[in-house]
Amino acid sequence: MKMTLKELKNFLNGLPERFDSYAIVNGEVGYVPKEDDKDEDDVVYRCDKPIVTLYVDENTNEVCFFHQTDKEVTEIAGEGYFDDGMDEEDGK
Repeated sequence: MKMTLKELKNFLNGLPERFDSYAIVNGEVGYVPKEDDKDEDDVVYRCDKPIVTLYVDENTNEVCFFHQTDKEVTEIAGEGYFDDGMDEEDGK
């Protein structure tokens, strides 16, 4: 199940103003089980990457949050990646 832009707007609008200076990151939680009895514990970790570019893909009806700049995405995906009437905003 994917979050919709309306759900994201409702969530963001419900946050208190004291959060306005907080950084936006894409977080991922993972789990590494201990391999044998020599390992002390299983490990749960969180890896965060800052969101620096936003992109609206009208072909897929998705709002993309990238941890790469628009220049980095273009270098990987090609010059036309952000074209075709889609909006892109650099969040530097």
